[in-house]
Amino acid sequence: MTPEKIKKNRKKVALDLDTYEKLKTFTRFNGLKLRCTVDTLVDLMLQDEALGKQVVKLSLQKQAEEADT
Repeated sequence: MTPEKIKKNRKKVALDLDTYEKLKTFTRFNGLKLRCTVDTLVDLMLQDEALGKQVVKLSLQKQAEEADT
């Protein structure tokens, strides 16, 4: 793929700084690219129904906590 096509296939995602630092540390420690790791996490979440439900549950809890503060 040309660099132009690669850029068209990507979007920027806003992350909390703490979350970004944790992901960056994890991926660097394991010799991975952050983008590929996020892609893999999404694939796992969509393939594993139990994991997907757990992500939804924890995300809703986190959103509620953020709304309270």
